[in-house]
Amino acid sequence: MAMGDSPKLTIFVVGDSTVMTYRDNVYPQTGWGQVLGYFFDATRVKVVNHAIGGRSSKTFLAEGRLEAVINAAQEGDYLFVQFGHNDRDYSKPERYVDPKDFPGYIQQFVDAGKAKGMNVVLISPMNLNGSRNIFSTGSNNYDARGMMQTVANNNKIPFVDLNMKSYNMYNTTYKNIPDYVTRYLYKKLESGEYPNYPDGVSDGTTHFQEMGSMGHAQMICEELEENLRSNTNLSSEAKAALTELVSAIKKRYTIKVQTNLSNYNGLITQAQYFPAGAPMTLRVTPNGQTFEKWVDDDCNEVSTNMIYYGFKTKARDITYTAMFQGGSECKKIAHGAEDQYEANPTSSSSDTPASSASIDAELCMDGSDTGAWPSPIDMSRPEEGEGTTDTDHEGYTGQGFFNIANNASSTATYNITSEQSASNARVMVRYSFDGTENRDMTFKIDYGTYDVEFPPTGSWTKWDTVYIDDVGLDALDFKLTIESTMEKGGPNIDMIAFNIKGVYRTGCGIPLKLDSAVVADSTKKAVPADSVKKEPKGSKSDSSSTAIGRKRMMEQMGEPSAQFNALGQKVRNESNRRHDVNRKTFLRRKSVTR
Repeated sequence: MAMGDSPKLTIFVVGDSTVMTYRDNVYPQTGWGQVLGYFFDATRVKVVNHAIGGRSSKTFLAEGRLEAVINAAQEGDYLFVQFGHNDRDYSKPERYVDPKDFPGYIQQFVDAGKAKGMNVVLISPMNLNGSRNIFSTGSNNYDARGMMQTVANNNKIPFVDLNMKSYNMYNTTYKNIPDYVTRYLYKKLESGEYPNYPDGVSDGTTHFQEMGSMGHAQMICEELEENLRSNTNLSSEAKAALTELVSAIKKRYTIKVQTNLSNYNGLITQAQYFPAGAPMTLRVTPNGQTFEKWVDDDCNEVSTNMIYYGFKTKARDITYTAMFQGGSECKKIAHGAEDQYEANPTSSSSDTPASSASIDAELCMDGSDTGAWPSPIDMSRPEEGEGTTDTDHEGYTGQGFFNIANNASSTATYNITSEQSASNARVMVRYSFDGTENRDMTFKIDYGTYDVEFPPTGSWTKWDTVYIDDVGLDALDFKLTIESTMEKGGPNIDMIAFNIKGVYRTGCGIPLKLDSAVVADSTKKAVPADSVKKEPKGSKSDSSSTAIGRKRMMEQMGEPSAQFNALGQKVRNESNRRHDVNRKTFLRRKSVTR
């Protein structure tokens, strides 16, 4: 692409966490909107990914996100729409969409896109891991597939059936290797496999690794081509637009993967169909065999690591072989010459790039020594707030505590970053106030709203804790807002802590980067995450009048005041030392990127 040239077409993508773009420090977690651009000629098509985790069709609209897309689009651009995962979540009423209302919300995307002169494509949500197709017809299912297909047919626009495509792939093509789907496509990682997840992660039902999302992008391209061939319901305008878009899909090549053993019974990367320059992962999980190296079809060594990722595919059909001890010798496989192609960068981008926000290092808490609560957050000095940060009551842990204004509906807002996704995270809130009546508050954590009861602690210098259970998070920057619900305002808030790693005030994290593809030893075993006993939401666990609660708290994380006061002093000492050498932030934890 010549300097100053720009692609003629733009695909704007909207959706949820299965679609969104993720930071390098959560790799291999990937959404299909993040990699879709690899499949298009970047001189002709640009992909802009507006998808964001935790959103349903309803909340995406309510937050004004579609409006932002429409304002950025031009006539003739494309709007790719996938929703359903969060729409069906009746446990979270703020984002749940009753099935009878779902078509109406999807129609709003179609209407807004058409009003701008965009070409809308509806995409059914990919299947959740398992034999049940929850987004299709059936008892207790949420038929997002059928509802989106009906809306597409009524509007004579393309319908990409990613749901059925993925369901058939996972339950037919890979029927006899279900562990492959869970371990190699979904985000089920064992300890030591990827440096961003040294303890592994168990997320094998909803979110995807890069190879899973690359597969979804490939399925979407196949469905676009199939629509052009056989969808007789398309309007003439939709067909003309689709013809132009399909012509920009890049040529794909067959990537075969095999071993040199006749009786290999472990896991191995399956054959793929990707364009040149796309990211590729070669991976084996042996079942007792001794792995030696990867070789290409010319018997050239590619890598000596069982998980080899981050390299780009070639512009030809190719075969990679996993060489095992005791197997046959490598034999060259005849192949054609590599096609000529311009190695232009992917055409995918995101409207939510990694944050470059800065923050005073004194507000950055190191959670490496806090056991069950690895992500403590200093609640002093919010980004926005009605109230003051004070230090006149002893026992606080960080740089002070936030004294919210004594009014109902007073708020304070914090910019928070989460490096990972979780559907049931737990949050501890440390607070104090003197009085005889509760000072309840509402906590808004990204897309979730939680009502939290705060009983009196007995004095302003006596700190107590309450808990918020089943908190949903995605790997992104978000707003955390606390709001008083009483005329007397709320309690003094010292700190909060998450029971998952990698949540902090935005600007505190400094991920480490590797210069090349990182490898891992897949023979390491997973380490179970810390188990935490759950008290009812809003329950007290560190009050002198609640001996059982105190005992439980001490068993889980030690005496809060003593531990977190020591933590606060540690943070202050480290902050002062680094300020002396003009360091603005410090390592909250080692977060390694590929």
